[in-house]
Amino acid sequence: MRVLSSSSGQSMKNMPHYDVIIIGAGPTGLMAANQLARFGINFLIVDSKEGPTVQSRAIVITARSMEIYQQLGISDEAIAGGRFITDFAIIVNGKEKATATVGEFGKGLTDFSYMLAFEQSRNEELLTKNLINLGHQVSWNTQLEHIAQQGELIEADLKYLSKPGEPVEKVTANYVIGCDGARSVVRHAFDFSFKGGTYEQLFYVADTKLKWQEGLNKLVLFPSRHVFCGFFPMAGTNTHRIIGTIPKSFADPEKVTFNDLEKTIREVVKIPLEIEAVNWFSIYKLHHRSVNAFSKGNCFLAGDAGHIHSPAGGQGMNTGLMDAYNLSWKLALVIKNIADKKLLNSYNEERLPFAQWLLKFTDRFFGIMTSNNIFMSWFRNNIVPFFMRFFLKKPGTRTTMFKTLSQTSWSYHKSSVSQNRSTQKLQFKAGDRLPFVLTGSDKQSIYKLLTAPAFHLLLIGDGLSAPSPVHPLIKPVHLPLEEWAAQGVSKPLYILVRPDNYIGLISDEIDATILNNYLKQHCYFVS
Repeated sequence: MRVLSSSSGQSMKNMPHYDVIIIGAGPTGLMAANQLARFGINFLIVDSKEGPTVQSRAIVITARSMEIYQQLGISDEAIAGGRFITDFAIIVNGKEKATATVGEFGKGLTDFSYMLAFEQSRNEELLTKNLINLGHQVSWNTQLEHIAQQGELIEADLKYLSKPGEPVEKVTANYVIGCDGARSVVRHAFDFSFKGGTYEQLFYVADTKLKWQEGLNKLVLFPSRHVFCGFFPMAGTNTHRIIGTIPKSFADPEKVTFNDLEKTIREVVKIPLEIEAVNWFSIYKLHHRSVNAFSKGNCFLAGDAGHIHSPAGGQGMNTGLMDAYNLSWKLALVIKNIADKKLLNSYNEERLPFAQWLLKFTDRFFGIMTSNNIFMSWFRNNIVPFFMRFFLKKPGTRTTMFKTLSQTSWSYHKSSVSQNRSTQKLQFKAGDRLPFVLTGSDKQSIYKLLTAPAFHLLLIGDGLSAPSPVHPLIKPVHLPLEEWAAQGVSKPLYILVRPDNYIGLISDEIDATILNNYLKQHCYFVS
């Protein structure tokens, strides 16, 4: 219930107070809300929209994101509502120069060894539905008018767009997470640096219903001398996303319609296709920018509010989900007075390097595929297809490609929250995502045992026991040694898995002193 004062101001005592305010209810903000709800945190999530976006926007959801959805219990629903991308091809001048079946690139690495088209709109609907099931609502039609930190508190003014004339409501919180996109009000209010640039080309995106010879599950790139075009499968019936660069020959490119571009698309594609409908069309500029820190005081940024880049590799939405996932459990432990605020420093420590790497990765790939330079044009039309055709036949290359695009390979080795105490020649290190191991008589994924909002202590080997007393936030899990042999485990091993399923501690032995010292020194647990 909102409490308003009768005067134009509100006393601090009358202001509604929350542990966390989340600004923005796109995928990033909704993920933060879902995670905080799991930990029982009192939060408010607001967005000026009327509800989840109806525009498809981002298309691909990666394996790492699906593992989070699995932990939330919603991965099956995402699969049911998505479309598998089974094949990839490069076609130049109507001729297929390279093709690959990508359906099982990640087999043996995850339960989600494929690429799944599951658009942003569907992600938002799914996360909103799950949030409601957890007992929380999004405050839609709610606009952030002002926000600032006063002492140890965040103060925000909220305007309810569905109630014109109603005075703004002043609320307070211990923390704010800015998930409000590339034009973030939160980022501007807290004066974050946001350096980078804008790509020279103007781009278009069209969600279409079409019929063509390439089928429904094939991602196809069509490079040419001066423009680039790509077709991406979507979850709807006969639906494909077409993206590309707008030719400079158009007199007023910012006013181009899809009808204006259709002839250009057909000239680049040079294969038969029938476009039955255009469900959404937009023209836009692409930017590549990043903050130099993800936090200031009690304010944190996540997703596009902190970093924006080209859509190459389908990384944007997934990176925002990872940001929120990384931050939320740390905030929860601090708010519950389990951990000291110093734990929050590891959010910037772990996620900023990934954002900086991602900008470089997408810049290179997008530059190759869209440059008008004559050498780069020749390179993408001839060398890139040869590389894809030759190297994608090699299992090691396919695995590396999957790990990179799925974000399962990214590690926090250098994080202050990571500690190695093992002398075994393991295939993994502290800071890695927990390896995918099949366990039990039914050979189910280890991830299916790690769904509680807690740390999990894996006791690998017969007859092992957890030290006593063990922190109530740590859940012991007993596992047979032989199931881990392929990961280099040759004798009993203890793995402390963080709530986000990254490895915090690896040790050949464990006792209350080792465990408590790790929690105090690396996770800054309060005594």
